[in-house]
Amino acid sequence: MVLMDSSEEKEGAEDLKGLYDLAIPLSMPVSVIREVVENFDLDLLRRPGKMDMTGEVMDREILVLRGDLETVRAAEKYMFEALDRKLSEWSSPERSEKYKKYYEEQVRARMKELKENPDDITSDE
Repeated sequence: MVLMDSSEEKEGAEDLKGLYDLAIPLSMPVSVIREVVENFDLDLLRRPGKMDMTGEVMDREILVLRGDLETVRAAEKYMFEALDRKLSEWSSPERSEKYKKYYEEQVRARMKELKENPDDITSDE
């Protein structure tokens, strides 16, 4: 994984011929980005960009994957397929059951603790 500052990119503008950038959406999970970087021969860089997130255009640094066109296109397809897999994993009933059980265990443990130590109850007043 190579991370370059945008100032370094400006100095080597001639070296960028034939290279393409795939901008990574801000909400992309780090696990998906890591997976793409590990599976494709692309450089992970920061690059200046303009974004409109609040109705006002602002300058920001964005993450991009840089490489030849064929590899960038394949990485883009893979990235969104990996995101779809991650989203379906997050919304699976097994996951919600797991967290529901964990939450219930935590509630039971806290209730037991409060019964054993009623003086530990604090008030927000």
